[in-house]
Amino acid sequence: MTLPYAPDDDHAADRFVNIALRSRDPETWRLLASDAYVEQTDRVLRAMLDRIAATRVHRTAERATARARALDGEITQAEYQRDAAEDATKATKAAHFETLVREHHRLIASAARRLRGDDVRDELTDLVLALASAVDAHRTAVLAEGFEPTATDQALWARLATLDMPGTSDGEGRTSVEELVKRHAARQDDLGHVLAGIILDVAGDAPSVPRAELLTEWKKAVAPTLPPEEKNEFASKGKGSLVTEKLRKTMGHLERKGLVKRSGTQDAQRLDILDRPGLEELADRGTP
Repeated sequence: MTLPYAPDDDHAADRFVNIALRSRDPETWRLLASDAYVEQTDRVLRAMLDRIAATRVHRTAERATARARALDGEITQAEYQRDAAEDATKATKAAHFETLVREHHRLIASAARRLRGDDVRDELTDLVLALASAVDAHRTAVLAEGFEPTATDQALWARLATLDMPGTSDGEGRTSVEELVKRHAARQDDLGHVLAGIILDVAGDAPSVPRAELLTEWKKAVAPTLPPEEKNEFASKGKGSLVTEKLRKTMGHLERKGLVKRSGTQDAQRLDILDRPGLEELADRGTP
């Protein structure tokens, strides 16, 4: 079996994928996820999700207009209720279809990321930022203690200032690693004080806390602050949960600061407290 269109014919692909979503034929989706077609399928499914989001915004605006017209007496309450019921039915069908699209897109997006090497790129970017953060922390410590930096120190810091990386977001050009570290550290500190407070609350007087307990409290604190579209976009790229990913990165941030250390197995991971006063200081930064 082969697909009845070319990998550059997105119009035909859109029609075919719409049918495939409803048939759920495993062989069809195997072909849609093949190296030759997976990036196109990814584009098509993303476009579907964009259209669904645009329709939702349009529908919300229409409902607000209808509500105002009913209040002004331009239409009767019976007319408004009838239209609202029809709209609710459409919204329910749209929600079911969106769930179906996202379910398939998670698999397609994951395959597309592997083909493009996105996961490797992200891992390497995280590694570079972690190493650069360590160099930056070393520089801060040396200067804070009033030590005279060695020639090796100076060379290392100069490399941090001059090394560039490709932009990490759309429309962004090459950026110095030092600047990325500053942005990254600022963002991580914003969430770092949240996690520090959670660790202290969950741990009490104990020297460590189970990650599972931290995750429960983290979701309560962080999930409501993340825009739904950002969480959906992250999930649609096959990366899993944005909330969980932010916890992983924030734990790494606290580890690099020497405040905590992960221990135990992946299934029973714990976070050991190494510097309680440091955690308390970080947690207090978020207190008004």
